[in-house]
This record gives sequence, structure tokens and C-alpha cells, in this order.
Amino acid sequence: MKSATKINIKSRLTELYELTNNTGEFISALQTAFMYHTSTPLQEYKSKLEAVEKETSALSAIMKEAVSDDQGMKPYVEVPEHLASVWKSLGTLFDLIDKKIREKVLFSDKAGNETIYLLQRLVEMLRPTGDMILARNTFLSKYIQESQANIENLADEYATLHENRLITGECLPVASSIYVNMLGAIKSIAWHTKEIAVALGK
Repeated sequence: MKSATKINIKSRLTELYELTNNTGEFISALQTAFMYHTSTPLQEYKSKLEAVEKETSALSAIMKEAVSDDQGMKPYVEVPEHLASVWKSLGTLFDLIDKKIREKVLFSDKAGNETIYLLQRLVEMLRPTGDMILARNTFLSKYIQESQANIENLADEYATLHENRLITGECLPVASSIYVNMLGAIKSIAWHTKEIAVALGK
């Protein structure tokens, strides 16, 4: 029975790993949609957004139950909850980018480049996070934590620069609202991803 439980937990960790990889792929799709002003790359993720909440809830319950048999599973308890929060923010990005495309809202070149850069940093942050789920590594944990700090600092810096563009009329108010909310969602994704790394890096 114990062996079967271990096999079951291993398969659940693989599910977490695959979900984390899907997160990075989703962000890449968001980046592509943003760059080419088309919602086509996002369509396959619409149903996934709706399913992830149930998936992470089930995985969270399994991880909590696993701790009673194996204390070594304790760091994994937080992972599904943080992934759920990451996907909630992905849903926000999905809606914002879709709105930008549908309403033909134009960003300034600087805001566009800043957004693409931050989304790419998120992708690069998610890859080692997935690896950490299968093989906990303090070096990767440190890298992810440093990446999160860098993303947050850049997002704050970009927000300040954006305020100046808004004042000078370089950016329209409708674009400003979308951009600022996108920065908030990006920071949220980075923070929850970092928390996964912190938990698994202990």
C-alpha cells in the first residue's frame, strides 16, 4: 500500500510539473498574441483557465494528505495554491490582452517593448520552477528569487516611466489602464512563482 501511495504521489508531482510547464507555454502564447495583435494563440488556453482551479484544488488536497505519511512532502503543500494564484493572474492578462486586441488599443513603442520583455522574463523564471518540482535545488531557488526581485523592480520602474508618458500625452488613458493592470498581473505571477521556489528550496 505504501509503495502504491508513493507511486501515486510521484504521478501527482508530475502533474504539478506539467502544469508549471503549461504556465510558461501560456505566457509565451500571451506574448505572441500581444506582439502580433491577434487572439488566435490564446484560444486553446480559454478552457484550460477554467479547468486549472479544480485541478489545483484537487492537487492541494492530495499534497496535504500526503504529509501525514511523509513529512518530506510538506514543502509541496503550498505549490498547488500558488499555481492557482498564478493562473488567476494569467486569466487577468488573458482578458487585458484580448481587450487590447478587440478594441484595437495601441501602446507606445516603449510600453510594448517593456511588456514583451517582462513576459519573456516570466517564461525564463517558470522553466527552472518546473524543474524544482521534480528535483529540489537551492541554486535554482536562489535564481528564481533573484529573477522575481528583478521583475518587480523593472515593473515598478516601468510604471514610473509610464506615468511620465501619460503626463506628456505619449500614452492614451485607455492604453494606460490596460498597461498598468498588466504590470500588476505580471508582478503577481512572479511573486507566486517565487514563493514556490522558496517553499521547495528549504
